[in-house]
Amino acid sequence: MSRGNCPKVAVAIIYSALVSYISIWLMKCELDQPVVSTPPIGYTGNFCISWPFIDQIRASGDDVRPSVGFFGTSDVRHPSVVAYVNKWVGFKDISGCDCTRMLTSKVNNSEYLQSVREITPTEILADTISCERFKTTYGFLRYPNVTQEELEFPIAFNILFHTSLHQVLILLRAIYHPHNVYCLTMDIKSSPLLLGAVMSLARCLPNVFVASRLHDIVYGGFSRLMADVDCMADLVKHPVRWKYVINMPGQQFPLRSNQELVNILKMFNGTNNIEVLTSDKGILRDRFDRKFVTAWDKSNRQWKMKTTGKELPLPPHGFQIAKGSAYGCFTRQFVDFVLSHPAARDLLQWSRHVASPDEYFWSTLHNSRVVEVPGGYHTDPVRANTWITSFSLWSTPSSHECATMYVRDICIFSPEDLSSLVTKDSMFANKFYISHHPAALHCMDQMIFNQTLSGMVRNLTWH
Repeated sequence: MSRGNCPKVAVAIIYSALVSYISIWLMKCELDQPVVSTPPIGYTGNFCISWPFIDQIRASGDDVRPSVGFFGTSDVRHPSVVAYVNKWVGFKDISGCDCTRMLTSKVNNSEYLQSVREITPTEILADTISCERFKTTYGFLRYPNVTQEELEFPIAFNILFHTSLHQVLILLRAIYHPHNVYCLTMDIKSSPLLLGAVMSLARCLPNVFVASRLHDIVYGGFSRLMADVDCMADLVKHPVRWKYVINMPGQQFPLRSNQELVNILKMFNGTNNIEVLTSDKGILRDRFDRKFVTAWDKSNRQWKMKTTGKELPLPPHGFQIAKGSAYGCFTRQFVDFVLSHPAARDLLQWSRHVASPDEYFWSTLHNSRVVEVPGGYHTDPVRANTWITSFSLWSTPSSHECATMYVRDICIFSPEDLSSLVTKDSMFANKFYISHHPAALHCMDQMIFNQTLSGMVRNLTWH
């Protein structure tokens, strides 16, 4: 942890310890009640099995009834039965939701619950007093099995967020496997309570950790890029020998199971998956032809990036600037290169005065023609559109329009968007808000859970 972070992080640690001890009495009654490992006799709850498995179940000739478990099983010890009974799938506030219909046809948002109660950092602090209790209460044991192929191909994840820890938990649970590794990083401006809760949950999950250096993140600033770089620096030191790292915000959600992610990453055959735009129109030259600095915005009372009007020197070593998404899939060798190669370090320092440097640094390195970059390649007509790490629906003319609202020109997905969204070839979708039509996240989580337990891998020919 950097020296600048120490006072606030120390406060977070003390605060989390204090709240934890004060909150013990909140747990007393619950700790005496074991998590349900088998449903009560005569249980007829709705397991709400979702697409694409419902057709497979019907084709098997099994009678799909609420009293019958996943894939028609009557075994009350089956992982799917245990998960649904303990409400380890989706939100506990939502029940009886027709996820199959939402995921396969056009629906109306008004048909679904419009809000859920968010679990607070204080509750998470109390729940992490007992780590075993935390893992069973929040469903981090819902994937009991993993294939040998997955074990031999561990993945690292960077998750950046600044709010809604409950939503981050839903994302983390969806992608969590004990053999992978997860770096959590957040804005140092987050409350001590939130920081303490995050550190407490990381203590309960051995392969989850908080980045050793947290940043005062400014939107569109260098600190946003460094949050990912510092997580990667921590990850290369981790004992898990991961093959790829995938970075993401806390508002993303997977479109693919871990088995499918492994299969797709193997198909990359040692190359990165980074978006690259090189046209004059696509790279937005006004973000890097003049020097940008962090300045205080009095009207909004926050730091923001502001141009000085002065010309910014050309990139070092003759790098040709490319633009792309801040999110991608990076090979371990590429990350080593980023952290140690002089040319990469020089480009990183040059990016300090670029607006939204996280949208330039990765793409420029990946597309380099001046130095050999592990996993990199040059764009061409065949590969120009092969970036599939994350799908976002932008506010531009399209065959699929956002059903509700855009934030910073990106659609916030709702139930009305899902039947189209789940047909995308991408690995993740961005963005969801827990406060905005949470039934969408609920059914996405059901889809990923059912996909994972079924072991079914969808057609990956396109990849």
